[in-house]
Amino acid sequence: MRNIGSFEDRMLVREAYGLYALASCERNVEAWLDLWAEDAQWNSHLFNRRGKDDLREQWHELWANFDKVGFLSEVGPVQVSGNLARSRSVAREVIRLTDGSIFKLIGIYDDELVRSGETWLFSRRDYTPLVEELPANESP
Repeated sequence: MRNIGSFEDRMLVREAYGLYALASCERNVEAWLDLWAEDAQWNSHLFNRRGKDDLREQWHELWANFDKVGFLSEVGPVQVSGNLARSRSVAREVIRLTDGSIFKLIGIYDDELVRSGETWLFSRRDYTPLVEELPANESP
């Protein structure tokens, strides 16, 4: 996969990833939801969600057990065609759970984004875990 599309569009797509990571670290559900299209899909090995109300519900379910989150992403190639974009990214998360234990994971996102005015919104995020390090008090 290689970069396709204007530099400006590819940079705006990358900006969405940075804002997503920051909203996650700041526990800011509204800023996080602002980065999604209305009928967006968020899929992982644990859940499949569609639409902003469903995404909000999933956020709150996850954060029920989270105290703090460190979320970093490395964006791979971005391919823009008109008002649609595809990209892949690696996500690194370190999570302090409410019981004080630490959960670490790394995964790959395969993403689709749509243009909304001068910004890009996630329309689909498919997450595949690569490495999970469970808290010391849990076993695989």
